[in-house]
This record gives sequence, structure tokens and C-alpha cells, in this order.
Amino acid sequence: MFSLEHPQKNALFDFYSPMGPHYRGLLSIPHSGEVVPPEFQEYLSGDTAAYKEDVDFKVNGQIDIPALQRAGVAVLVSHIHRICVDLNRSEENCVLFWKDNTQGKKLVVKDPTPEITKKFVEDYHRPYYEILKAALVDLEKRKSGKVSMIDLHSMPSKPTAYHMKQNPNQKTWRPHFCLSDRKGQTCEPAFIAFFKEVFQILGYQAMLNDPYVGGFVTEYVDRFRTNNIQIEINRDVYMDEATKLLIPEKVSALKPTLTQVLIDGFARFDS
Repeated sequence: MFSLEHPQKNALFDFYSPMGPHYRGLLSIPHSGEVVPPEFQEYLSGDTAAYKEDVDFKVNGQIDIPALQRAGVAVLVSHIHRICVDLNRSEENCVLFWKDNTQGKKLVVKDPTPEITKKFVEDYHRPYYEILKAALVDLEKRKSGKVSMIDLHSMPSKPTAYHMKQNPNQKTWRPHFCLSDRKGQTCEPAFIAFFKEVFQILGYQAMLNDPYVGGFVTEYVDRFRTNNIQIEINRDVYMDEATKLLIPEKVSALKPTLTQVLIDGFARFDS
């Protein structure tokens, strides 16, 4: 489908190519990974329970990837843990960024040297963005208008003390879905409005740019000719936040619904 500018340096992500004649868009999932490579161990606390707190837990399992592929949507999923390399941040502050988790538990016990930090960026951050860039360039070549891209995440059902410190004015409850476009910067109004309206018709609460406005992936993708948003799923919609376990009946309700909303959105804005 496309060739990378540089060879793949690690196997900590999966790229699922679209099937069929129509390549309609790209879905990115950068924060569901739970792999902590051995070379990071000496820098981390070893508290595996603390590691789990802020993972976008099994978000890649809340969509039907083969169905998206058949609908012409490519899916990029990272397996690297965000406490090692946060792929939703720039190269300058992605390595071991989370010194503590959002519950205040220590994660990082020492920092790597600048040389090792650079190696981590080259081995884990750049390959993801090389795939992202190649997929978007390929999409742009195939489309006359804007191409569609969504960055998929999950969020705690309630803000923690960390979140309140970052944004003291945010609500103490959260909607089922938060849709973000950097406050109107990264897509046509109709694109983000489509997803909000569909979620609301289905009985979900959906808010725009509250409590999140989008991250570095959204900012980076805006360099291309895209309709580009971030979607955050409230974790209470599909999992038990205390035990960090999926709730099967919630997953069985969410997965086909979310998959169809995504397919419909990518098809609606296929230019």
C-alpha cells in the first residue's frame, strides 16, 4: 500500500491495512499498549498496579478491526506502554514523561541519559509516526478532498486530583464520549458534529473539547489535509475501573455500536 521512509525498528505496533477498493480513512490507537520492554525496567518503580492506572485499557478490543478493514479503514495500534514512551506527546517529552500516575503513585525512579533517551525515541516513537505519516500521505494521494483520521482513547469516568490540577474548571463528571478537534482547528464543523449527533441519538452523552481538546497526535495530523479528531471513551462504558477488568455485557453493547458509528462516519466523509 505504501513504503516507509525508514525500516520498521520494532514490532510493538500493528498496522491493519484496509481491504477492498475503497481506502476511506485511518484510526489510530496509541495508548492501549501494556508492553514494558526490558530496557525500561531500571528506570521504573516496578509497581505494576500503578502502571495500569492510566492505560487506555483494551480500547483496541472495543472495535471490530476486521469490520473496519472491510469498510476501507486502516487501523494503527501501539503495544508500547505509555509510561515508557507516550505516543501522544512530541519527541521532546515522550520518554518516561509520567513520573507519577494520575493517582500520585511513583512510576519513574531515575531518568535515562540523553543518549539513551534519543535511542528510545528512535526505537519506539518514530516508527509509529512513520506509519502514521505514510498512511496519511497515501490517503491524500487517493482523495481529492480532505481525508478522515480519528485518534481513539479512553478516559477515567471522573477526574482525579491530577486532572483537576491541570484544569480546575472541569466538571466532576464525564460524558460517555469526549470528541476533540483542538477547539475547532482540526476538522470541518460537520465532521465532529456528525459523531456527536450520532452518539446522542444512540443515547450516549457526547461533549466537544470537554474535558480534553486533543493531544499531540491530533496536532501532528493537522499538518495533513485532514478531518481529524480525537475520541475519548468513558471507561465506565465498558470496564470496571477498580479491578481493571472488562465487563462482557458492556463490551458486547459498545463494540458493534462504536464500530458502526466509525464506519458510518468514515463513509459519510469519504471524498
